[in-house]
Amino acid sequence: MVYLLIVLGIFCLDYQVKSYIDSHHLQGVNEEYLGGKLILKNYHNGEGGFSLFKRNPEVGINLSFVVLICVGWEFVKLLFTKGYSLLKIGLGLILGGGLSNFHDRKTKGYVTDYFSFGVGNKKFRNTVFNLSDLFIFAGAAIYMIAQVLSAIKKK
Repeated sequence: MVYLLIVLGIFCLDYQVKSYIDSHHLQGVNEEYLGGKLILKNYHNGEGGFSLFKRNPEVGINLSFVVLICVGWEFVKLLFTKGYSLLKIGLGLILGGGLSNFHDRKTKGYVTDYFSFGVGNKKFRNTVFNLSDLFIFAGAAIYMIAQVLSAIKKK
């Protein structure tokens, strides 16, 4: 049950933050924190992650849906299997973040992204994220680590 709460919690948390950003921060206005290392902004991303689907956003939406179905299927299978806690956590983080971003894209036609980092190369500094993105990245890392640990354990 705790793993379902992870999914729901991420979805609700990011939904609330996105709603707050959309209602309290104008697009094009940046607020810098931590000496410019963290930048808060309101950016409506209608092109998909890293503008990969700029020319055909519908492909991005459909691909996101297929990935969510696959991740959701694996998550549900593991829910009813004893053990595999790290895999369940990783998939829960990916699913919660993915569902939040997918919901935005389907209901609003864009995803609200709201922070970037003022460090690294120019491309990274210009990339805008939201909490769902961080949960997806963290979930993928946890899932990969869990798979490696499982493979080591089997040897």
